[in-house]
Amino acid sequence: MLKVDADAAEAVRWKMHGLDAAEGHTAALASKRKMKIQGFIFNWKGHEANAKALEEKCGRVIDVTVINSEECLKEEHKSWVHLDDSAYFSAQWNRAMELFQGDVLFHIQADATFNRFEDLFAKAQRCFETYPLGVYEPNVDFTPHQFRKSLLRELEAGVHEVPMTDCTCWFIAGDIARKLPSIDLTINRYGWGVSRAIAGLSRLSGKLCVRDYNFKIQHPRGTGYSSKDAAYQLVTYLGCLSPELTREMIRIEILSDKLRLFKWG
Repeated sequence: MLKVDADAAEAVRWKMHGLDAAEGHTAALASKRKMKIQGFIFNWKGHEANAKALEEKCGRVIDVTVINSEECLKEEHKSWVHLDDSAYFSAQWNRAMELFQGDVLFHIQADATFNRFEDLFAKAQRCFETYPLGVYEPNVDFTPHQFRKSLLRELEAGVHEVPMTDCTCWFIAGDIARKLPSIDLTINRYGWGVSRAIAGLSRLSGKLCVRDYNFKIQHPRGTGYSSKDAAYQLVTYLGCLSPELTREMIRIEILSDKLRLFKWG
């Protein structure tokens, strides 16, 4: 009788997170083994030194690969995965997904700076083991997705549920990352919409996107491409995704606008 009650309680606990009992049991078993976080650093022209520094720092804790789109570095960094100079975020993302074999995908842009990676990786793993997460991210000092924290649900001290995350530095559940179709580079070269799509896939799968305000990534302003072109490509990209996912992404954007500290653009 006690076992039945315990099973019922467990089923209720997972149902609160949008999972049935079987899915919850699978998630619980997965959390008992060592979680493999596999990392990727996206590098492009002008950020070689920082990409190398990030590789060294992250590599002390996890397996990490630099996806590089500065062709002249091929000989100097033979262990990096090299694309050509025309490759932007989407091409790097597609290559990372071809290489990804882990439980959680970690990605950071080469122009970001941070030092507490051991603490961050440990916290990310604990949160994925504790909560049904689609995405976990540290706070980023410069991002259009800055929300009024007082309106966000707090899961634990400093960790808040957000409608969507940034994609400067983030951890994505492997099953969610793999659900995103390969990006058509003729439609979306710069990768706008990827974080929205991942958030949409997370919500449709009953998983959460969270931001941990206990950590802060330093990230410079600006991009190396036309934001106008990227925004146009985003609209086209939306039309190429499933209607269900597109609707969810639109709902997320509406909710995000209500929670943002300021309007972007």
